[in-house]
Amino acid sequence: MILNRESAELIGIIIGDGNIYRKYSKYRIGFTGNIINDRLYFEYIKRLIESEWKKKARIFIGGRGLRIVINSKDFCNMLVDDIGLPYGKGKGEKVKIPQKIFEDWNLAKHTLRGIVDTDGSVFVSKKPRIERYPCIEITTTSFELAKQIKYLLEEKSFRVNKIRKSLSKLSKLDTYRIALNGQTNLKLWIEEIGFSNPYKLGRAISYLK
Repeated sequence: MILNRESAELIGIIIGDGNIYRKYSKYRIGFTGNIINDRLYFEYIKRLIESEWKKKARIFIGGRGLRIVINSKDFCNMLVDDIGLPYGKGKGEKVKIPQKIFEDWNLAKHTLRGIVDTDGSVFVSKKPRIERYPCIEITTTSFELAKQIKYLLEEKSFRVNKIRKSLSKLSKLDTYRIALNGQTNLKLWIEEIGFSNPYKLGRAISYLK
């Protein structure tokens, strides 16, 4: 697989909210999203898959969410064996940004975009004397991934809070939160990394007004 900004972004999407299944002669890459907020974003993912991987992709509803599933032995093996992404159960705790991407900011920023577009949150909170205090927050069960994200962002002059550890509401696993607070961080994210998810981009821009 040739690593470029499009493939790096797809890898970020898989890291954030995707999955790879490779068992019993079945090879499947899956993407999941919010049925209400992610419709336009899934159209973007579909186009990205078809242009970059040359694979037909279909969006459908399954398990009360949006789904894209690609059956491909070649791509599963490339993502696992060549790129180094984990597959199957336990992916969340083991996943990290592949080293070839981690070492190249021009690739890494697109992987970060994919992670936040899928598994990040963009919201505002109320602070003393500040009615709308914006935040980008990334939550993961992989401590290694959390450390990588923090390092990459600090290298590009983001002000990154200390990684916060908590217990996941959905499982018994520990989760790790990386938060970028304030308008300066939000502006820098839009300028340096950006969003491909229209819903999250819209929220971010509204919080700058």
